[in-house]
Amino acid sequence: MTQRARKERSFEEAMARLEEIVAEIESEQLGLERQFELFQEGMALARFCDGKLSEVQKSVELVLKEAAGEWKTAPFEPEEALGEDEDDRR
Repeated sequence: MTQRARKERSFEEAMARLEEIVAEIESEQLGLERQFELFQEGMALARFCDGKLSEVQKSVELVLKEAAGEWKTAPFEPEEALGEDEDDRR
């Protein structure tokens, strides 16, 4: 798989391929070299998926209704969304 083909793949396609790779490796019918090739492909796909998830997390915004009844957006912060702050987690 080329670098270009990997970048054009969607998150869903990458996840589907990862599932295929796991099933192939778990089948125990492959030689060590083929398992290692699949492992390398799987790791590249996992990094791709992690990158996509990070991009989405950074771009997610919460829509909040202000006291005046107007809507505004704010960046998503997991700790704030849960109502926690640094002191509450200790």
